[in-house]
Amino acid sequence: MKTKSYLRLYNLCLLTLSSSILAGELEFNRDIRPILSENCFHCHGPDKETREAKLRLDTREGALKKDAIVPGKPEDSEVIYRITTDDEDDLMPPPEHHLELSKKDIATLEQWIKEGAEYQQHWSFEKPKPSGDGKLREIIDTEIQKYLSKEKLTASPAATRETIIRRLSLDLRGLPPKLTEIDAFIADNSPDAYEKLVDRMLSSPQTAERLALDWLDVARFSDTNGYSIDDHRDMWVWRDWVIHAFMNNKRYDTFLTEQLAGDLIPNATPEQIMATGFLRNSMNTHEGGTIAEEYRVAYIADKIDTVSSAFMGLTMKCAQCHNHKYDPISQKDYYRFYAFFDSATENGKGAKNGNTAPFIQVTSPLHKISDAHKALTERANHIRKLRSDIKPSSNLSKRFHKSLGIELKVIEKQIKDAGKTSVMIMDSPGKRKTHILIRGEYNNPGEVVTAGIPEIFGQLPKNQKADRLALARWLTSKDNPLTARVAVNRYWQLIFGTGLVRTAGDFGSQGEWPSHQALIDTLAVHFQQNGWNLRTLLKEIVMSNTYRQKSNISRRMLEHDPQNRLLARAPRTRLPAELVRDNALAISGKLNPHIGGPSVYPEQPDGLWRQVSHFGYGAFTAQAYYPDVGDNTTRRSMYSFWKRTSPPPSLSIFDAPTRETCTVRRLQTNTPLQALVLLNDPQFLKAAGALATRMINEGGETTTNRIRYAFRLATSRLPKNAELDVLNAAYAREKARFSGDPKATKALIQESGNAGNDADLAALTMISSTILNLNETITKQ
Repeated sequence: MKTKSYLRLYNLCLLTLSSSILAGELEFNRDIRPILSENCFHCHGPDKETREAKLRLDTREGALKKDAIVPGKPEDSEVIYRITTDDEDDLMPPPEHHLELSKKDIATLEQWIKEGAEYQQHWSFEKPKPSGDGKLREIIDTEIQKYLSKEKLTASPAATRETIIRRLSLDLRGLPPKLTEIDAFIADNSPDAYEKLVDRMLSSPQTAERLALDWLDVARFSDTNGYSIDDHRDMWVWRDWVIHAFMNNKRYDTFLTEQLAGDLIPNATPEQIMATGFLRNSMNTHEGGTIAEEYRVAYIADKIDTVSSAFMGLTMKCAQCHNHKYDPISQKDYYRFYAFFDSATENGKGAKNGNTAPFIQVTSPLHKISDAHKALTERANHIRKLRSDIKPSSNLSKRFHKSLGIELKVIEKQIKDAGKTSVMIMDSPGKRKTHILIRGEYNNPGEVVTAGIPEIFGQLPKNQKADRLALARWLTSKDNPLTARVAVNRYWQLIFGTGLVRTAGDFGSQGEWPSHQALIDTLAVHFQQNGWNLRTLLKEIVMSNTYRQKSNISRRMLEHDPQNRLLARAPRTRLPAELVRDNALAISGKLNPHIGGPSVYPEQPDGLWRQVSHFGYGAFTAQAYYPDVGDNTTRRSMYSFWKRTSPPPSLSIFDAPTRETCTVRRLQTNTPLQALVLLNDPQFLKAAGALATRMINEGGETTTNRIRYAFRLATSRLPKNAELDVLNAAYAREKARFSGDPKATKALIQESGNAGNDADLAALTMISSTILNLNETITKQ
């Protein structure tokens, strides 16, 4: 060990800095683990294969060896010398790693060592402990206020009734409130007016759809198989199962259990078997030359990633090829978990056209066969029309002729078979030995392992068969410290835009420390004690004063909490992609409220699928996109046909994921392309045309009243005088322009779904488009 005397003075300066920066006793999990995990654990952590100098810093026992850490004496601790030295040969992390601790990080480590260098088990691996008494909504407010007081911030006043009903409707139903609902809520002076509103919205079928939409991302739901061929398969009945589960307020633990192991439940019903489609939502290939075992392993790896991330908030996929670098999950743990899914009857190379075994033929009570028949007939008629328009002299290729014919035959067969729907299930009839796959390679088996949970969490009960049902029971038991926390965090994220743990899929060492640990623990315990009742959980969250605050930001809030992690105000966030489109349809009065059923085909750019799909199989690769006609084009966006290699483009631009893998938190971007979609996409242009017609039919006789009406439909409030003046002036300019250009007038009216050559209608269409493009229209605030 090099001498450290010349660093003593520097270290003493850091100690002075530490005492000025840090107030109160440090906590290892909150203050120290993130620093060590980010900078040290890769080489001095759980993975012995990459461990340097035989030194572990993730355990106290390892850290005390070789005087790496000397409790109470930072000046004698090798760690402090290594992170402060100017000698590049001794400096840690090494310069080539491009990591450097800040002065604050170094000061934090100094003070922690001075205080005794106590370690803690990672916070999320310990059972949650509740805090506070009284109703959960009151505990929420109390915990939030504790943190605000520490930062000398105060909660914002309550939002107006117009604001709160719109916020609540968007959060729960994913749709704006009707004007009649706004008026009724404002007029209701009873003390429980808000609670009655909450109860009505929570029990509405639209709330079930909104909750299901969030789960489709988690479950990587799609109408196609993915990979290069990306052909069609039938999964929409599973989507209907999810909607009805939320509609019936199915216990969350049951909801998880049935999706993991519905086929293993004694005397399982068809609906419980159907639920296991969750596990079959992964991508599937039947490309020529596919090595079946290689892809079978890939499918199981996807299931592990999905289950561990969505249910447990763990990045177990990091242990597929080696021990986890940061969390106590070994490669053996990974393959013991893998064994739960290894006995399933699932081929690595799928069927060529459509569904891959195992699947079940069901007659679904969740939809009307006549609706499916009507939709399929309309598509078939559309293809026939295309065929009749093709003249003998046409330059279209023979391949395109053949593709149309194949597509028509497929659709006609679907019409004949419309009384039954294929839903994939999981089944475990056979036995297969599970091996640790060396370096994760499918053809490099090592030690044989049996099914089990990660060692850090103990063992399954010895009197239980170690199958998926046992795994589901453990995941939803009180012995599991993660599942309830991850669940309440996801629904907090749904309401507030960001979870109490920002890294919703990573509750491990690399994940972010919870902004309010006592609160997430209390929510988790209450959730379990209240029978895993999601409706009750959501009600308590939205009944809190924290939820009902204004979203206005002050300069002090911006300086002390720019990301609003302390919640001194309500969040202001852009709507998710599907809700942007759904709101435009609802505001325009064109939204088709039909619930469930097969996926639909709204408008999208012609030929887009052919640009991304494997060529050569026509209909079976879903190359040709045939838009629906009639009411199917205005269904909620969650019913839009989802092709993994080409999701609906107007939704992708607003950050909808491809659903190739599990998504527990959508990223959000703001780009000029989004404004262009709102202004020019045919779906939004037609919504603007419908809103203009609605303004004329329902908004009154004067232009001012019509604009006021449309503005309120979009924002749930009346426009201010200044806003009204701007819109009136814009209307006058647009009417003058269209009055002098009949050709442009006719073109706009036709493109927006109307008929005629009326300059007033064209001008109102432009105003409607402006209103639908307002930041306030597409933002929850």
